[in-house]
Amino acid sequence: MKTPTLWLLIMLFAALWSTAQDCAYTLEGTVKDYHDNSSLELATVYIANLQRTVSTDVNGSFKIKDLCAGVYYLSIAHIDCEPKKITVDLTNSQKIEILLEHHVEDLQTIKVIADVHDDHNNTQSTTRIKKETVQNYSGATLGDALSSVAGVSSLKTGNSVVKPVIHGLYGSRVAIVNDGIRQQDQEWGIEHAPNIDVNTASSIQVIKGASALRYGGDAIGGTIIIEPARIISKDTLTGTIISQVQSNGRGGSITGSLNNYRKSGWYQQVTATYKRLGDYEAPDYVLSNTGNETTALNLGIGFKSFEHGANFKYSYYESSLGILRASHIGNAADLVRSINSGTPTVINDFTYAIDVPRQEVAHHSLRFNAFKRFASLGKLEADYSLQFNNRKEYDIRRGSNAGRASLDMDLMTHNASLNMLFDANKTTTVNVGIDGMYQVNTPDANTGVRRLIPDYNATKVGTYLSVNHHLKDNWIIDAGLRLDSYKIDADKFYFQTRWESLGYDQQFPQFEIRTEGNQLLTNPVLDYDLFAFTAGTKYFFNDHYDLAVNLSSANRAPNPSELFSDGLHHALATIELGRLDLDKEQSYKLNTSFHVNHGKLDLEFNPYLNFVSDFIQLVPTSIETTTRGAFPVYQYEQLDARLWGMDVSASYDFYSKQPVKQTTENELVYKVKRLLNFNSQFSYIQGTDIEADEPLIDMPPAQFSNTITWFNAVNTGLEFYLTNHTVLEQTRFPNNNYEVNVPLETGGFEMREVNISQPPAAYSLWNAGVSYGFFSKKNPKVRKSLLKLSVLNIFNTSYRNYLNRQRFYADDVGRDIQLQFIYNI
Repeated sequence: MKTPTLWLLIMLFAALWSTAQDCAYTLEGTVKDYHDNSSLELATVYIANLQRTVSTDVNGSFKIKDLCAGVYYLSIAHIDCEPKKITVDLTNSQKIEILLEHHVEDLQTIKVIADVHDDHNNTQSTTRIKKETVQNYSGATLGDALSSVAGVSSLKTGNSVVKPVIHGLYGSRVAIVNDGIRQQDQEWGIEHAPNIDVNTASSIQVIKGASALRYGGDAIGGTIIIEPARIISKDTLTGTIISQVQSNGRGGSITGSLNNYRKSGWYQQVTATYKRLGDYEAPDYVLSNTGNETTALNLGIGFKSFEHGANFKYSYYESSLGILRASHIGNAADLVRSINSGTPTVINDFTYAIDVPRQEVAHHSLRFNAFKRFASLGKLEADYSLQFNNRKEYDIRRGSNAGRASLDMDLMTHNASLNMLFDANKTTTVNVGIDGMYQVNTPDANTGVRRLIPDYNATKVGTYLSVNHHLKDNWIIDAGLRLDSYKIDADKFYFQTRWESLGYDQQFPQFEIRTEGNQLLTNPVLDYDLFAFTAGTKYFFNDHYDLAVNLSSANRAPNPSELFSDGLHHALATIELGRLDLDKEQSYKLNTSFHVNHGKLDLEFNPYLNFVSDFIQLVPTSIETTTRGAFPVYQYEQLDARLWGMDVSASYDFYSKQPVKQTTENELVYKVKRLLNFNSQFSYIQGTDIEADEPLIDMPPAQFSNTITWFNAVNTGLEFYLTNHTVLEQTRFPNNNYEVNVPLETGGFEMREVNISQPPAAYSLWNAGVSYGFFSKKNPKVRKSLLKLSVLNIFNTSYRNYLNRQRFYADDVGRDIQLQFIYNI
């Protein structure tokens, strides 16, 4: 053998020996669930370098032998889990642990949305408004959209200012949470509608009770949670354009949204809306000065992976709203004549101009949110938000004050919160957190008009704990408690005579600062310790029937309007008088719901009982004439109340069979399609002053609605619907009529009664519509656009709504023809 050949053989054996030594490593590991650390069987582990796949055993374990040193690229997957890629630098045998996420939140969301009447992990009665329903109200208000839920009514000032009423309660008793932020926009007053663009909502959840303790314990009426579009972890661009025109108001709206998602986790979102309407029209006349104009913008940027994420969002909402001109009266005689006759005293030609009286609002909101998940533990979430709200109200003023706002208030609110969700245990989840609020209200002192709400600072610090436990697969219990400390520090001038006539000089001498002319400067400092508790259980008889019972108790401190109102409220054309000695409300509510979801039928029956100690309500007492005219006087009072009622909602589907093909055995194969849907809702509530055994004011009357929808009528994508909405007369109401001295044309005066209590008559409205969907050619199941024609109040019925404060002066709106076009990008 030649020497070169010998050396070549020696080198070859050395290389083989070295390779054998480096390829004796073992990589073994376990694949587990991120939440509860449980083992995942049949997970696949793919080694890209080797193009080799192994699966985990019953213990979630895997082992790969005879590996060489080097860098390996692994892809791990399991059913219903987010795939994961990792890199392993192998220098010796290793043992690793891989954690995968089982889409718990996404699966739960899908389950809830599919069943809009019920949240299967909550014992409280809840209803979800789906995106398709929200889009129907693109040109309307949030309050209008919420009225589609049984048990939710609307308290209105005209047709543009709409506040939600849940089981007879409204205002600061109903918390509105917009994308994780509790809305703070001077919601105290009856005519202060939520400054929210409904087009930013992907879905809306209505919780009928005080169980959403994370967002506050004072929501004794309920909580409305507005949820944005879910973040998608893939490279895609989505969006929607909705345009609408309507005959009543002779205007319309346009809104557009665009969402840019990246597989890396980064995303950007934008939504913009503009709406312009002129005067609304009743069946027999123009509702003069009821036009409105709204502009809204929402921007968001963020990053989201399963384990961590953060986002920054900004929203802006601006609206100018006309107030019915006939609601501002010059003297007592005109006011009596207007209220008692029901005919507007001012009827002008249609116009788009928004004249005085009117209100202008602007709301800015900044939010920063971040979260981090911890393996085998849960999710930590931190939030900070800043909200700035400016409200201007313009009255009919002359001379040097013409065109000058009568009320101009700035409300600045800071919120910060820290929440920890412990969800590692499969049967028990725990939510614990702390939050704080600092709020400053600053009214402009240079309006030339006495300030309705004074300067004040408010602070609130709260902590909460909630537990949800699955006793068995078909039985859950939940409970929670919350503690809040709330303090309000105000500076307010009182007329000396009013301060003393109310007895405040004896009750609150510590608040007196100094006297300036006939006025007394005071510094009311009020502290409230608030407690909320909820406990409930839900039992699933099977997949089709469940029964839930929930008991909650909550406190609510009186809001600034109830405490300090002292003067003319221009948007309502009323004089409001608050009370400094109001106590906090105490609510005890029993809420039950029985739910059936079986085949074609979806039915929910929801009876409830609510006792509220020291219930605060606003009642009319008299008329007062000022230099700006004659106005009804409303005063806050406190009593013990009992509210009980029931909501019933039902949906039933009718199906049709269509032959698809014929088998070789001459048997027909049918395709089952939904043909008709019948939807019905009914709600009834009764509110009583327990001590006086008298009805409460402003309780929604009994009402029901029925809708029938015909799907794929005549042609695929063509739908028809017909709706009847009937509101019965409210027969239970307090008698708050009063008498005033009315000047006679012949001279002298005469005492006349102002019939301010009598509710309007029952009414029934018919609505109908037709829509046609255009589907994608690539995917016939995906609807690209929708054209919809609706006619509201088909028969142009004249009616008045008991919960519309303008019912004293004019009828509600007449027929309205709407054309809407929706295009999905």
